[in-house]
Order: sequence, then structure tokens, then C-alpha cells
Amino acid sequence: MKKTTNSSSIDEKIFIRAIEKRVRKDIRIKKKLGKKKEIKILDDNSKEFRVTKDILQSIFGKVKNIIIVKKKSEADLIPTNLDREINKDLKSYLLNKKFETKQKIILNNVLEKEIMTYCKIKKLKIGDKEKKNELIELLEKTTPNTKYGLAKSFDKIRERLKTE
Repeated sequence: MKKTTNSSSIDEKIFIRAIEKRVRKDIRIKKKLGKKKEIKILDDNSKEFRVTKDILQSIFGKVKNIIIVKKKSEADLIPTNLDREINKDLKSYLLNKKFETKQKIILNNVLEKEIMTYCKIKKLKIGDKEKKNELIELLEKTTPNTKYGLAKSFDKIRERLKTE
């Protein structure tokens, strides 16, 4: 999106605010961050990492210290996106494998397309595009918001598996 008119910059601000609001709600509802003064983010050198870092700095400012780590541990936030999570869950489901227990993941409710748009607006490095699942993309094209529905369904399956 180019900033040629005043209305396009307003649209960009609304888009950024909507993504930040969605991430903030996910953090709050799923209690992904405790009351600690520091947040550890796994640096996998992806666009998701750069967006996560930018959003968390925007949300928390100087209230929480953001620490970047190179090795994964349970206390770290792992940047991902909705497309990646759906592909992983669908693959587990179709191959009849055990669902991975979700660690503290972030941006799991933001589409890759939205992350790329966020990067373009904020002028962040995009990097490589991920390979997409053709079946899911076809469903999304014919029936919008299918990805969100699949994500909710897999969350419910995961909850049922925890209780059994």
C-alpha cells in the first residue's frame, strides 16, 4: 500500500490496529504471558518473528522487556501464523498422528497474507514465502474464512483430546 493519499494512510493505521488488537486479545484470553517483566521470543529469522517483535513493542512499550533467544524452550513465545498452524494440524489429523501440544505460540490467529501486508506497511523484511496447501487455499477461495473455521475446529479437537 502506497501512502499517496490521506485516506490510504488511515486505512493502513486501521489495519495495523486491527492486527494488534487481535494479537492482544489472543494473549489476554489464552494467558500466554504471565506477570513477568520480560518476554522471551524465539528468533527464527522469519517475517513472523519481526512482526511479533514489532507488535509486542507496540503493545507493551517499556513496560515489559523483550528478550530474543535463539534456542527453543517452554518459556519462549514461538512466532507462527494461522496458515502454518492449520497445515501442521491438518497433516497430523490426516496422518492419524498425535496433535502436538501447543507451546506458547503467537500470531496463530493472523494469516500469512496479513503478516506480509503488515511487513509492507511497517517496511519490515519479508523473507521467503511458505508453501501453501492447495486444498486449503481452494476451500478458502470458494468459502472465505474457512481457515479460521478450521483453526477453531482443531482447537476443539485438541481440547477434547486433553480431557480424554
